Amino acid sequence: MLQFTKTKAFRIAAVVTLLVALYALAGFVLAPRLLRSALLEDIPKTLGVTPTVGEIRVNPFLFRLEIRDFSLAAPNGEKLVGFRRLFVEFELSSIWHRAYSFANIDIDAPAVNAVVAHDGRLNLLEMSPKAAPAKAQEKKAPLPALLIGSFKVSNGVVTYEDRSRPSAFAARLDPINFELVRFTTGGDGGRFTFTGSSKLGERVEWHGHIAVQPIESDGEFQIDGLHAHTIWEYLEDRLNFAVNTGTIDLNATYKFSLRDAVDFKATVSRILVKDLTVRPKTSDVDWISVPSLLLSGTTVDLLQRQAHSDSLTLTGAKLVTWLEADGSFNLLKLSEPPASSGAAAPAGSAASAVASPPAAAAPSAAAAPWKFELREFAMREANISAEDRSASPPVKVLLAPFSLTVGGASLDLAKPVTVRLDTHVNDAGSLSASGEVTPQPLSAHVALKVDGVDLKPVQPYLAQRTSMTLLSGRLSGDAKVRYGGDKPTLQISSNISIAGVHTVDNALHDDFINWDRLDVSGINFQHNPDRLDIEQVTARKLYARIIIEPDTSLNVKRVLAGPGATVVVPAQPGGKPVAATAPTDAEPAPTKPAPTKPAPNKPAATQHAGNPAPAAAEATMPMAIKKIVLHESQANFADLTVQPNFATGVKSIEGTVLGLSSNPNTRAKVDIHGAVDAFSPVAVTGEVNVLSATLYTDLEMSFRNMELSTFNPYSGKFAGYNITKGKLTTLLHYKVNGRKLDAQHHITVEQLEFGDKTASKDAVSLPIKLAVALLKDRNGVIDLDIPVTGTLDDPSFRLAPIIWKVFVSIIEKAVTAPFALLGRLFGGGPDLQFIDFRPGMADLDAVAAEKVKAMVKALNERPQLKIEVPIAWVDELDRPALVEARFLAQVREAQSNKAGGKKAAAPDFAQLDPAAQLEILTQLYAKNVGGQPKFPEAVTGIKTKPELAAAQADFLSQELHRHIAITDGDLTALGQQRAMAVQRALLTDTQIDSARVFLAVSDKAKIEDGMVRLELTLK
Repeated sequence: MLQFTKTKAFRIAAVVTLLVALYALAGFVLAPRLLRSALLEDIPKTLGVTPTVGEIRVNPFLFRLEIRDFSLAAPNGEKLVGFRRLFVEFELSSIWHRAYSFANIDIDAPAVNAVVAHDGRLNLLEMSPKAAPAKAQEKKAPLPALLIGSFKVSNGVVTYEDRSRPSAFAARLDPINFELVRFTTGGDGGRFTFTGSSKLGERVEWHGHIAVQPIESDGEFQIDGLHAHTIWEYLEDRLNFAVNTGTIDLNATYKFSLRDAVDFKATVSRILVKDLTVRPKTSDVDWISVPSLLLSGTTVDLLQRQAHSDSLTLTGAKLVTWLEADGSFNLLKLSEPPASSGAAAPAGSAASAVASPPAAAAPSAAAAPWKFELREFAMREANISAEDRSASPPVKVLLAPFSLTVGGASLDLAKPVTVRLDTHVNDAGSLSASGEVTPQPLSAHVALKVDGVDLKPVQPYLAQRTSMTLLSGRLSGDAKVRYGGDKPTLQISSNISIAGVHTVDNALHDDFINWDRLDVSGINFQHNPDRLDIEQVTARKLYARIIIEPDTSLNVKRVLAGPGATVVVPAQPGGKPVAATAPTDAEPAPTKPAPTKPAPNKPAATQHAGNPAPAAAEATMPMAIKKIVLHESQANFADLTVQPNFATGVKSIEGTVLGLSSNPNTRAKVDIHGAVDAFSPVAVTGEVNVLSATLYTDLEMSFRNMELSTFNPYSGKFAGYNITKGKLTTLLHYKVNGRKLDAQHHITVEQLEFGDKTASKDAVSLPIKLAVALLKDRNGVIDLDIPVTGTLDDPSFRLAPIIWKVFVSIIEKAVTAPFALLGRLFGGGPDLQFIDFRPGMADLDAVAAEKVKAMVKALNERPQLKIEVPIAWVDELDRPALVEARFLAQVREAQSNKAGGKKAAAPDFAQLDPAAQLEILTQLYAKNVGGQPKFPEAVTGIKTKPELAAAQADFLSQELHRHIAITDGDLTALGQQRAMAVQRALLTDTQIDSARVFLAVSDKAKIEDGMVRLELTLK
């Protein structure tokens, strides 16, 4: 045995055993101790943290190292990093592989505890190496050769807490698993797998290939169930909204290479966001809800600076949006920075605490811009609740289901994108749009279609600007819009239909304007140059209410003037008008100055402009409407300026207007028919041009068979009598050319009869019944022509007042000079009312007889006229004439007696010689005066016999005249004889009713050229 121990083999074996023993001792015993000592002593010196380590095992024969329960803690005792077990298995193959070879590297339950303190410093920075003397820069050595069969991380945990924020954030990723297999630092690299999950079910999986010489990697990356709330929690203090729900799934592949430049390519096959909700932090209502958001087919090429996505699809999204009263948009508030929480952010933040890497060099000016294309963006089955709170009450619109598709979107704004939109509006109508839009320069070719959209929601807008309420209405139509840089820059071709419109006057609580259907077809509008053409406008069952307010203004003006306009509600029979004001919150409009009164002394029928012609207006947009059609329409008219209120209606309005145009050389044909109160036809025909700056009108309007009793409110107010019977027909012709008006009014009134007198203070102070009798012919017809001329540029020119003035002027002339009117119509001259008699005589001479004949004709043609013949005389003419007549009668009687009663004609007394005259006069004197005459000395003193006889005869004649007494009865009898003479002439062999001729004692007699003139009077 001893011999064996001395052998060389023994010694070798002994040495080997000893070496093995020492190796084992060093590996199993010394190595763990030395490693523990190095960890516990060197780490605090170099990193400034406190390490703890559990059991350390080294197997020098299997080349295995195992360390348990290792951790590093900050000086304050806070754990930073650690693991439960580290297992490393080295391989001897490193020798012939000429590379460090590891069969396995396993880390079990590694933990990283990252905490950002209140001052913004990251706790992991405690592990930063302590400052060391700077060494001269050495040439960068190549990476050592390394082979790893398997590198595993199992059950890892990463916790993160940020205490620097106003609201603390904490997150935990657990467990984390990672595996890298067959890895080499050579060109082959190795395959790896990384997985991680959270307690919320969020999961990350990453697997692929990685190499370090050169640095490159490719693989697949997947995220499942990442909670959007987790991301929001970290960004909460920088966001003005809250994300409470939502998950994110991502599937991607990539290729990465770092050679001369960073080359990164990624293909994201899917990013799916589910059940995402967004709301303001101060609200409990979600403003945005997205059940599904899918981004698919995305590729990114960093080196080529381009990206592409096949589609971005939102399904079932819900948006709650509104416009505030100040004009702000609620969804834009989500992008605003949150209000300051009061505590300023610490000077050093987590981001600043970490040493920032060198900033990447900005791309050179020659670097190509990024390119991005999104083949299709689609929003399907969305629900958009929109509200305009600037109106009162707010306007609410629901767009659901809402679908929007945008194709070909890209960062190249010169490329057109296709757009298609389809939605229902407020559960009733629909809206669709499709076409192409080019963002830059902006151009568009879009087709629009609207079908049955309820117009009632626009009522708050109408309430702000009008005093009417829209109760119903539906909008339909289609349009094609082209916008672009070429002229015309804007073109719109459309057809519009608005059906079932019903509006109410807010103050009167009655219908204002309604229609069953209004179609506007063939609309063609263009801008730059401007032009508007309309093929046809068709109104069916159009209804309008037009009212003259108590202040003589039109209700249309009040309604369109907006809230606050005061009116008077029409009075009920026997009642008084009631004031009413449309409700408003706005201040009343300032009072307008009173209109300037027209200059005095202007003719009523003709007025001329007193002001210089206005400056030429700017060129207006050319407009043309080929055809306007009215079907089954009607209009109601009311006048509240009279009591009782006047009201009538035009029904069954049918007609056309053809060829309306702003071209001053064109004329539109008007042909409109209707009926007033169903049985009185109305027609408007002619030519107009109302769209041109130079107005042209040549219209004829006729109103036939209108019941005059309808106009009792006007008759009672202005004429002072109610109308019990009558028909009205008017033929009106208006011609406007160059703003010069020529209006002809032919008015025919049939069988007009007045009833009771009214107590109107506005009635004309004229014998209106006499005027009617003068104007009415034997058939009961009044036929008047009222011409009016003037210029529309005269601010005082108003057609209706002028017509009324002309009409009143006709009445005044008729009643103030009725015989002049009759004389013009039926002969007899302007003095038809005057009948002249010789003094003391009652017979009609030839002139008087002709006048009476003319009067007979006039009375026959004006059967309602009555005539009054005066019983009158003129004392200073008729009394001497009667004395002379009686004297001559006495003389003739005396001559007859002297002749013995013979019937032979006695010679004229004036032809007798003075002696014969003296004889007869002496007899008369003795008979009438008594006794013999006593001549004055002036007579008796005459010596010649012939002269004496003549003087005596003259004296006796004077005495006999003086003794003849003419009484008032004699004069009255003369007046009666004269009146009866006129009466006989009027009634004898005529058809005039004697009841129409009155004899009346009157003083209507005067001297005219030595004649007694009687003045007839009409009643």
